[in-house]
Amino acid sequence: SEPVAARGSALLPAVIDSQVDLVASLHFGAPPAAATLYQSLLLLPSFDKLLQCYALDDAGLWHHLTEDHPDVNCSTLACALQLADRAGAASEQSLQQFVNSMQELASTHAATVEWSGSGNPAADAIALDQFCVEVDVMVGFHVTQGDSGPFAGTKLRGLAEAGGMTLHEDGAFHFLDESGNTLFTLISQEQRPFRPETLRTVFYRAISFQLDVPRVANCVETFNQMVLFARQMANRLDGSLVDDNQRALTENDIDKIAQQLRSIQSRMVAHGIMPGSITALRLFS
Repeated sequence: SEPVAARGSALLPAVIDSQVDLVASLHFGAPPAAATLYQSLLLLPSFDKLLQCYALDDAGLWHHLTEDHPDVNCSTLACALQLADRAGAASEQSLQQFVNSMQELASTHAATVEWSGSGNPAADAIALDQFCVEVDVMVGFHVTQGDSGPFAGTKLRGLAEAGGMTLHEDGAFHFLDESGNTLFTLISQEQRPFRPETLRTVFYRAISFQLDVPRVANCVETFNQMVLFARQMANRLDGSLVDDNQRALTENDIDKIAQQLRSIQSRMVAHGIMPGSITALRLFS
């Protein structure tokens, strides 16, 4: 994998974030080969959250330790266990296993261990999980059939693709940003996945637009973009824009949602987790 530049005095790869990871930095007196470290990592137990391991070479570049590890010697090994994700907080057992494993690894390779965090990873994991629950919001609304009846799948697909959406393997149309990240999605309200073969023959009574708030960098701007897209589609399909209670979505409703999104975005920024960032994408996954 490509080497990653070190980040400031914290000396961690940019993909590791001590706000959401329990990080052990192992500093070696006699730098071992990456191959040796990788073999040691294969002996680690399985954990209930994402584990990332990066090795720092003599040139100050970080290398992701995977099967295709580089042929370099490593002065520092950074191992990070994610504290929480959408499935909940890391278990106390998993966190303790990680601590024990890092201490054993340090002992094996005559390294010293430097830890990030408060010293109470179980409490940190629970607090992070609670924060995630509070800001983890999915905003959605629907386009329902009007007097013209259900929407033909062929017309639906044509309108979605003409507007810049692409059909993905998850059965949803995705509107992407320049980096290929999803801004919002279009799905069948019945939760039936869209498939190229079924879109040719199936008619739909309602479709749903969804915005996964913490995974989008500027959720208010994206929300407004989604509303505009949905209105255009509703007009072309002779449908109606409605909320979850099948009530017409008014300007006042839209303004209220936008205000809620600003509040969530501000809370995330204040917490040091930028919406749509690499950290947010894996935290809310």
